This record gives sequence, C-alpha cells and structure tokens, in this order.
Amino acid sequence: MFRAPNELATRQHASTAADIPKINRGAGPGFDALRLLLSVWVFTIHAMFICDGTDAAEAFATNPIHGLLIKPVLPMFFIVSGYLVTGSAIRTKSVSIFLLFRVLRIAPALIVEISLSALILGPWLTERTLSEYFSDPQFSRYFLNIVGNVQFLLPGLFVQNPVPGTVNLNLWTLKPEFFCYLFISCMIVTKAIFSRNLCTLVALLTISLTVLYILQGGQLYNFVAVADWKILIVAFVVGCWAFHWNDRLVMSGGRAMIAFLVAGAAIMYPSLIVLGLLALTYIVIYIGTRRIWLPSLLRDGDYSYGIYLFGFPLQQTLVYFLPPEYRHGLAILLVGLPLTLAFAVFSWKFVEQPASKLKARIKRGYSAASGPHAADSRRA
Repeated sequence: MFRAPNELATRQHASTAADIPKINRGAGPGFDALRLLLSVWVFTIHAMFICDGTDAAEAFATNPIHGLLIKPVLPMFFIVSGYLVTGSAIRTKSVSIFLLFRVLRIAPALIVEISLSALILGPWLTERTLSEYFSDPQFSRYFLNIVGNVQFLLPGLFVQNPVPGTVNLNLWTLKPEFFCYLFISCMIVTKAIFSRNLCTLVALLTISLTVLYILQGGQLYNFVAVADWKILIVAFVVGCWAFHWNDRLVMSGGRAMIAFLVAGAAIMYPSLIVLGLLALTYIVIYIGTRRIWLPSLLRDGDYSYGIYLFGFPLQQTLVYFLPPEYRHGLAILLVGLPLTLAFAVFSWKFVEQPASKLKARIKRGYSAASGPHAADSRRA
C-alpha cells in the first residue's frame, strides 16, 4: 500500500520528514490520502452506533479493543492539522493572510452544508409544519455553526431516530479547530511560530499541563471513548512542534511499527495518553510522507472535508427512511458511504476547489508584494 515517494527517496539511507517533501516539490504525498482514510474511519465508527443510539455506543466503547478503534482517530486528525497548518503559517508570515486562508478552506463548504441542512433537509423531514419550523429559534440558531457556535438541533428533525435530534454530530470539532487557529494566530503575532526553541517551549509546557491534569484525575475521553476537546488541542500543538523538528524525524517502517505498538499500548491506559500522542504523531507523519495508492476517482481532489461535513446528516437521513428491521451499521456503511462520497466530490469540485484557486491567486499576489523570502526562519 505504501511506496517510497520516488527512486531518489528509496536510495536515501535515512530520509527525514523534511527531506521527502523537498523531493516531492514541497508536498507530503500521503497527507491527503491519510485525511481521506481518517474521514472514512469516522464515518464507519458512526455507522456502528447510529442505528442503535448512545447506549449501544457506550457498550461498544467499554471493550478496550473497541476503544483502540475509536480513541486515535480525532487526535490523528488534529496532529495532521497542526503539522500542515504550521507550515502554512510559516510560509505566509502574516496573521491576516493566514486567517483568510483558513476561512477560504473552512467556510465555503461549511456554509453549503449548513444551508442544505437547514433549508432543504429540515423542511423536507421535519415533524413540524413549515411555519412552525421556520419560526422556531432553533432554525435561525443553526446558522451559528458557520462561526463556530455549535448547534446540533433543527426543529422537529430526526426526533424519532435512535440518536434523536442530532443533525450533524461532527460539527462539535469546529470549536477546538477554531481555538487552534487562534493559537497559531497568536504565535504568528508574537513571532514564536518562526522559532524552533519557542515552539518547543510551548509544546513542553502544554504537555506538562496535560500530564498534571491527568494526574489530578482529569478525563480526556468521554463515555463513548471519543476524544475530549482538550486532547485535540494538545494533539494540534504536538503536530505544530513536530513540524519544527521534521528535519530530525527519520522516517522508517521499523520506527513506524514501534510507534504503532507504543500507541496501541498507551491508548489503553489513560496515564499514558501523552506517550500515545507522541507515537501517533510519528505514525501520522510517516504515512503523510509515503505515497498511498488510491483509486483514480479519489486522487483528483481532497474529499475528506466533504465526507466529514455531509456524512452524519446523510447517515441520519438513511436511518430515518430505513424500516427498523433493516437498520444496522453495515447497511448504513454500504449505502451511506458512496452517497456521502458523491456529496464530497460535488463539494470539492464546485465549492472547495474554486475557493482553493482563489487562495492560490491571493498567495501569488502576496508573494509578489512581499518580495523574496528570507532564509529558513524556523530556527531560533
């Protein structure tokens, strides 16, 4: 499944995480594929419990082996985000440009999904009359999701489903993501983002506070083994830290296997969560710097965000229409995943990619206005 980025990388005795993007014209060849796999992973987890409700999810998560399937996925998403967003922040060197790029990446597809849910899905399937639906404060509040004020409910929608009332469970991660962008913005303003030593200091302080929180009995996973927002922010910071040391991170299959075993063991014990995060970080970067084979349809765009946005509402819709005797996770997975992928392709082709092209034009204009970049500014 994994292949060396090219023949040159294969000949290298010890390629670091910084070497491989240089060989691949600045890109980490596996990060898009990794995010796609993680989004499908989340979709699959939701398919396991959405037909049976939170009690079934809690029962599933109490099995330590099952916990291994749930606990790593969201921290891995945020490690990827921390690693890649830090690189973007260092390249832009401007907090205004950085935030503009984040808005262009997050907002367009989010606005489309929120609008489709509130203006089409809700009126179609609500148990209320249309006048009751549109006059209910829940309807107008749902649009607050666009600015990170997370709302799960639309009037009368999915109230009889096993997971009642929740339109899009995935949106809860927007808030920690926005906090992470605020963190990076502060790091840009203070110039700390450009210093390896300062980023290391921030990361070590964050890790120390996390360890102290755990020792005092703090919980970083909820009752269904889903990561708490605090551990997601820690994962983001660790990803940021790893970017600054990517020229020292030697990538090898043997090290990745050791990291896999360490992560698997650490995830099962709350006191070892930080060790597990560090191991997951190596795994994430290792996969991100490999070439991962994907079908040609999936190589043409970054569909992970679309799967993340549209997956849960589509799953809830399938549960709504399926007779109880046909409601099971496999049916939701087999029918829902292709349907969600179709929405994700639409989102990429007609919403996200045009916004990405606008971002590229802004980047070229900003680079021309700024003149030649200075030498590598990551070093303290």
